[in-house]
Amino acid sequence: MLTADSPLSLRIAGYLGERFPPVVYTVLVVLFFGSAVLNASALTAAPLSWRVLLGAPVVWLVFFHLRVFDEHKDFSLDVIAHPERLLSRGVVTLPLLARLAGAAILMEGLLSVLLGWPALAAWAAALVFSVLMRLEFGVGEWLSSRILLYAVTHNPIVGLLALVGFFSIGAGFSPRFLWYVAAASLASLAFELGRKIRLPEEEIAGVDSYSSVHGRARAGLILSGVILGAAGLTGVAVWTVSPSVGQHALSGVLVLLGALVGIVEARPGRPAKKVELGSALFLLIILLAMGIAAW
Repeated sequence: MLTADSPLSLRIAGYLGERFPPVVYTVLVVLFFGSAVLNASALTAAPLSWRVLLGAPVVWLVFFHLRVFDEHKDFSLDVIAHPERLLSRGVVTLPLLARLAGAAILMEGLLSVLLGWPALAAWAAALVFSVLMRLEFGVGEWLSSRILLYAVTHNPIVGLLALVGFFSIGAGFSPRFLWYVAAASLASLAFELGRKIRLPEEEIAGVDSYSSVHGRARAGLILSGVILGAAGLTGVAVWTVSPSVGQHALSGVLVLLGALVGIVEARPGRPAKKVELGSALFLLIILLAMGIAAW
């Protein structure tokens, strides 16, 4: 069992396994960044080079520093609601995580410089927005009482990271890429909603969820609506980027499958883990579909 006296490397590894599983996030980044780059290349006819490989670690590290920002923001609540976590038990500390996040941000900046000025600007915008998220835009108390609006106001970080992927190829911007941005953003919002929808007996005292605020049935309907909206936007993005009927068909089948999984698991009576899994699979399938369309 890890304690505050365990070796630093083991404590960091334990924290990552608990709160930022490297394999899970690597799969997410590969699908997200890869599909963004493929769509950018298809829309602009720009060839891909080895340089784009530097962009994926940037996005991975941004996700990590966002996790650390959330740990700082939510610590006072998490230490009560989740006393079993390594951070709550003092195995890792906020100052340690802050140093790791600082190192991550420094590495993000260095890699972004190598990607060129447009990608650097997109990353800088994402960094500034992440800081605003950390500060809850200066209206944290007001936003916290409006949990759905809270999620919506934090969602643009996805689009900014998608732009990092686009500009990694070194091409001029194509407005048609905004269909990809919209689809990926709404699918990510579905995942965020799915993470915090629970049955009444699964609710955690003192921790708001979409189901505790809006009711389990209504929260499921909201999630289903977001899934349908994201599926529709993905269909437009696929149509925009792909000239191949075969790719349209395959991507379309994947989108329908992902939407079906997400909506089925959003039904009333489904436990929290099933809802989260369904929304996660929906997000991953959407990204895969848009990547296939642009391949």
